[in-house]
Amino acid sequence: MTDYTIRSESREIQTLYRPQVEQLGMELHHRSGRLEGQVDGDICQGRFQANPAGPHCLVIWHDITFLREMNFNEYAMTDYACLTLDESPAANPAPYGLQPCTKQEGNMVSLIQQAGSVTNRIPAGSRSRTRSICILPGYFMELENQWPGQVKGLFDAFRQPWPSDIALAALTAMSKLSPGRPGQTEFLIKAHIDLLMAMLAQVSSAPKQSHELSLDRDLVQQVKAHIKSHLGGDLSIDQIAQSLYVGRTLLCLAFRRQTGTSLARYIREQRMDQARHLLSSTGEDIAWIGRQVGYVRPSSFSAAFTRETGVAPIAWRGQSKRIE
Repeated sequence: MTDYTIRSESREIQTLYRPQVEQLGMELHHRSGRLEGQVDGDICQGRFQANPAGPHCLVIWHDITFLREMNFNEYAMTDYACLTLDESPAANPAPYGLQPCTKQEGNMVSLIQQAGSVTNRIPAGSRSRTRSICILPGYFMELENQWPGQVKGLFDAFRQPWPSDIALAALTAMSKLSPGRPGQTEFLIKAHIDLLMAMLAQVSSAPKQSHELSLDRDLVQQVKAHIKSHLGGDLSIDQIAQSLYVGRTLLCLAFRRQTGTSLARYIREQRMDQARHLLSSTGEDIAWIGRQVGYVRPSSFSAAFTRETGVAPIAWRGQSKRIE
């Protein structure tokens, strides 16, 4: 595949399409802010197009006919929300690669595509013709940062049926996002998505707000207790999510809604608070204190402590002793 990239493309965006087109032997070309490709081989025939809509959204069209039976592999680095309009022939089996989905309007479905690999057996003669809007967690995080508490439940709303007026608006927007349509700029595509999300936010947040706030509070209490008891261990966000049996995206959004800060920032603050306490209340060496707050290497601890406080651990200990 030709090594062209969409502007501002991230690894998460790349995994939404690159592994798939590579399996099909398709070469992609960058044209007017979008990626286009065609294939006419012994495996399949058809075309593909992807348009960016900001750093966290991608609109994908494809119309592929499989000439041979094959195992088709898909991979995603993170859970993401997806809205798909399936225009495949009615005689085809269910669209490949879709995890359990929610029917919205006509042949349009919404779903949360889970992170990881999925393999599907595609029969010879199958034609897959779909257009999809793929929205990464970063999109919802940015909205939550800009409008705290006002856009709750958007990510999970892709698992639920939408009101008919919103579903119809989504179907209309999807129909307008057509391959090769003139004037389809990144700005205009994202405007469609933002408008749709604004409509969805009105109905997704209000009915569940009090219940979700209670769930958020309970979850954040569990997170804080886990962090307090594991300051010297692995406190990666993925590990915390796994320990509490909750998705990474839900965990981060709930924590920010409740505390107004990011989970990563809170972990750093708790580790540095404990480090300051140990520096002032014990005579243990710097390496030992670093290990108690999760830093295996003394140099990593010193660098992190200096970034947080403005002074090195040894200097901070000296200052605290003089104050006493």
